[in-house]
Amino acid sequence: MTRCSNDTLISKIGMKSLNKLMEVDFAVLTDIDSCVKVNTKNYIDINGTSAVYNVYNTPEDMFNCLAEGCKNSGTLTVMNPSGLAAGASFGVNADATEFAAGVITYYVHFPTAGVYHLETVISDIADQNQSDSDVYQKQIRVREAGFQPVVIDLSKLPDAGSGMGWTASENGIILRVNVVPESSILATVGFSSIYVYNSIEDFEINDVVKIGCIDEFAGELTVDPVEASCFGAGYDATSIAIERTLTGKSASANYWKLNPLMSKGTQTSGWLIQTAEKAVSATTIDGLEYGYVQLADMNMDECAFTTAAIADSCNVTESLLNRVNTPAIVEINEKQFIVLADGKILFHKSLVGKEIVISYPKKVDVEHFVGNEDVLDARRVRMSFTQEQTDGVKQNYVYNNVLITSFPGTVNNEETTFEFTISVQRDKNGNFFEMYRVAE
Repeated sequence: MTRCSNDTLISKIGMKSLNKLMEVDFAVLTDIDSCVKVNTKNYIDINGTSAVYNVYNTPEDMFNCLAEGCKNSGTLTVMNPSGLAAGASFGVNADATEFAAGVITYYVHFPTAGVYHLETVISDIADQNQSDSDVYQKQIRVREAGFQPVVIDLSKLPDAGSGMGWTASENGIILRVNVVPESSILATVGFSSIYVYNSIEDFEINDVVKIGCIDEFAGELTVDPVEASCFGAGYDATSIAIERTLTGKSASANYWKLNPLMSKGTQTSGWLIQTAEKAVSATTIDGLEYGYVQLADMNMDECAFTTAAIADSCNVTESLLNRVNTPAIVEINEKQFIVLADGKILFHKSLVGKEIVISYPKKVDVEHFVGNEDVLDARRVRMSFTQEQTDGVKQNYVYNNVLITSFPGTVNNEETTFEFTISVQRDKNGNFFEMYRVAE
């Protein structure tokens, strides 16, 4: 008998719900750059028979992830017969005391595969003969012709030296690079893009922030329609907008890097509010009697946030004391106190023997951060999120250019929630995102 009903359906998939193991990953990138750069066309002298500079022979940036723009310059190629050293010296006109324990990077173009001995000699810029120098040596095994990056860490002891060694001065340095190939290899060696950095910390430019215990990863893609005068309607490509909202309950400790205003500062000491109960002792200054409390750990660079109150007073309002903001000692009444430069707090003599509750800025070692617009355009963020279909196939979405438009700041008595709003922008290839479908 012919069946009239249609009760057979094509198999379909769904998306699995979020679980506690799912995470959203953010790559926070900043292009490393140096204020002290040397273009190798400006060499002092060469060790070779001839040299030529090619402005178009530029090495690929090997220090930055998905670098924006090209910061490297052309290449000076020095030629010498097989097995002989090829090299050049360059002047670095910058205050060497600032990078005496820093890092120098440059690129060397090797002509073919083989083993090369690399020597970097550093001396004061006034020492033209490099009589007092530090020497850093490396042996580089090259698999094929091309550029290789070189990193010289000045915080490490040199491998050799001459005379009294290099002593950093404000005048700058002479940097000499020599490359010795195997005896069968023609010494045609290129040098390019010398950069100087104050610290190895300048290379901390590629961080990953993880948000876990995801409650929701929501959002939508919107495109406005456009009515065409002929042949139907279409879309307005300029109206494309993709926004995602991420809510999670845990985050890696470096999640502050997603704050578009936040960056590291320079201070190593700071303060936090400390509250302590102290007994007032007696002292005499310039013939006048006072009470005092000594706070050895008080941060004297912070001029505010110090308050005091009598501990055993039943009248809370009257127990609060008033600060007299003066660097000189003056007569005060029983309701006043003075903070002196050595962390000593003076009270009226009538408070001697009483317990005082003092809240003050305590000096502590810190990692310092600042919030401003300086890094708004310097920091780039990429985002990756994987969701799984009910048939086990995974979809890995990669957003190569996102902007964090809201950063969590709410604190309450409930479990902390991290909520971010993310605006998806086009990357340098014109794509909003990529998706990799993975069947494992």
